[in-house]
Amino acid sequence: MSLAPEYTALQPRRLTTALAGHALGTEVQVHETLASTSDHVRDLGSAGYPHGLVVLAEEQTVGRGRRENRWSSPPGQDLLLSVLLRPEVKMDLWPRTTTFAALAICRAIESFHASLQPAIKWPNDVYLNDRKVAGILAETFTGGGSAYMVLGIGLNVNTTTYPPELSQQATSVRLALGSSTPLDRNTIAISLLKHLDHLLSRYDEHYPQVVDEVRQRSWLLGKKLTAMVDGAEVRGVAATLNSEGHLVVQREDGSVMTLTSAEQVRPVAGELRCAASGTLRRVAG
Repeated sequence: MSLAPEYTALQPRRLTTALAGHALGTEVQVHETLASTSDHVRDLGSAGYPHGLVVLAEEQTVGRGRRENRWSSPPGQDLLLSVLLRPEVKMDLWPRTTTFAALAICRAIESFHASLQPAIKWPNDVYLNDRKVAGILAETFTGGGSAYMVLGIGLNVNTTTYPPELSQQATSVRLALGSSTPLDRNTIAISLLKHLDHLLSRYDEHYPQVVDEVRQRSWLLGKKLTAMVDGAEVRGVAATLNSEGHLVVQREDGSVMTLTSAEQVRPVAGELRCAASGTLRRVAG
């Protein structure tokens, strides 16, 4: 695979140099083509590779998200990466990693250009201008005598056209900026990994501040939504995120339900209740 001249290739030496002194990026691999960065890191984790390994690919042939949903991206245009993590905290705190990743993506996008305002769509997406710009998949495995995590991130950086079925749902940083030239993915990757490295030190007593920041960036709060939980539909208003970062939903019958995980989380056109004020407003779409 060869990149068009206007695109900057991912540069492992530049990434490693910029991440010197950080726990993430002590080893950086850049592959021209992989089936899946997460599957590759899973295998390396089972073989005993240490915490902080970062694997990026210019192209994935079978990239995936949650529930084995496909994550497709044109070769050489976006960020497709996975990180090997061996958190030195008790395992019941490991699910917080998805929250760290979402916030790190937001901070990286904002640091690239101050005009951008990414928002976090619970549980594992980041939006720009009401369209998906990034997805996160965190998985836990056991191999080589210990448990480890594989954190996969897909971030749309330079893609400017999407298939018809995605054209109203997906966007990229370049599209949001209205840039006529491709963006340097290395710069965004370095910022993302540095922010993630910092946040991964906050599993314990600093986690409430992380959730506070995530609440402020939430794309869902105040919106009427539907979600699938264990095969059953849940309908209600996204009221808040609790101290663990789980979504609290006020259901149509007035009861309150806390979602630790869900599928097909979608806003519903019509009445939305503003979580802060309790007032109702009408929206379209």
